[in-house]
Amino acid sequence: MEMQEKIINQIQALNHYSFVKVVRQTLIMIFPVVLVGTIAKMLLKTVFELAGFIYNIANLYKVIPQSVLRVIQFILANVSQLTLGIIGLYTIFLVASCTAKLYRRDANMAGITGIVTLLVLAYRYGKVPASGPVNFYARLLNGNSLLLVLIIGYGIGQLYRWLTPPVATEDSYPAVQARVFAMLKPLAIASLLALVGGLVLNSYPIYNAWSTTYSGLVTVAQEHHQLWLTILASVAVTAMDWLGLGVPSSYTTMTSGIAFTANLNYALAHGSAWNVPYKYLGSSLYNSFANFGGDGLVLALIVAILLTPSGSFMHRVARWTAIPTLFNFNYATMIGLPIILNPVLVIPFIFLPIVNIILASLAIAVHLIPATPYPVLLGTPGPLISFLGSNGNWVSLAFAIALLLVDVLAYLPFVRLAMMVERRLQEEGARHE
Repeated sequence: MEMQEKIINQIQALNHYSFVKVVRQTLIMIFPVVLVGTIAKMLLKTVFELAGFIYNIANLYKVIPQSVLRVIQFILANVSQLTLGIIGLYTIFLVASCTAKLYRRDANMAGITGIVTLLVLAYRYGKVPASGPVNFYARLLNGNSLLLVLIIGYGIGQLYRWLTPPVATEDSYPAVQARVFAMLKPLAIASLLALVGGLVLNSYPIYNAWSTTYSGLVTVAQEHHQLWLTILASVAVTAMDWLGLGVPSSYTTMTSGIAFTANLNYALAHGSAWNVPYKYLGSSLYNSFANFGGDGLVLALIVAILLTPSGSFMHRVARWTAIPTLFNFNYATMIGLPIILNPVLVIPFIFLPIVNIILASLAIAVHLIPATPYPVLLGTPGPLISFLGSNGNWVSLAFAIALLLVDVLAYLPFVRLAMMVERRLQEEGARHE
């Protein structure tokens, strides 16, 4: 208990730092936008996609005409793009605003400066004719670089702290004029720095190295059949997700590559998932046994939260995000709890998937379960992937459910700790009101 109290006090003290405070506020405020985008993405991929899980098991192709299906897909894709696709803009506005507001500076002007700065930084020079459409690096706008956006927005808020006077309480016309002119100096500095950063980013080697780091790690984690390399790459991928440098708006399962194709061909030729040439292929192990609710086994976290007494903010987020997370669309949960940059949840989020991979590898090695060479439908719930990927092996299903229960039990003490921290922060906030 003494150690637990010490940890709670340290995390509570950490939340007194301005960066931690504004990041927490920002993630909470963008949660509704991310939830809408996540639900739209889930519906698009699982219900209205030809390869979607629900679309196929519910035989929706018999019910929905193709013309109607294309309209629904168009609407959901646009909703997803206008939420998750530009989540960086919402984020930088809010984090710059919250930072400026913390020091009683102009929050609205700081937010506008944040948007301008991010657009200047993300602009792609020379990619289209001058008369063509404006083009941006999507990775900066769609949340794949959320940590970078948070840092930039915080920096803009600090510029307003240093370079502008406190805002007047009244919103009279002269006061607004004064705020506008006060905005010019931080706007000019932020825009100039963004312009320099954008020119550097437009250098192909730099952008290529930056933009392919995450996808390269995913490829290593999924395509290799050397277990130690799969584990190292998986740790790196989940660590980047926790840092806010992952891929929030895409759902992909490895269904290609030499090893995957060899396994699939063997299974089809022999009518069995046993004795495939690459039993420990990263994509099979990770997607089948360490992808319950997306990276970090977030479905287990949701279940652990729902097993605790209700009433907390975490419990409300878990209820709202349970269904998308079940189908492996977990970004709303990542933002809402939040998991991103949350020190309480970092250990289980990063290392529990590795435990699952190791246990699954041992089970395959002793022939308790077969490998999972068959592809599955988009949005297949995590605990069912091993069952369907092994062509209906019931032991694999039981093993996956057992793993999920172990993951839930492992998450429970961290959930209780997170709820204690949340309660302490709420009590502290109530005392300062």
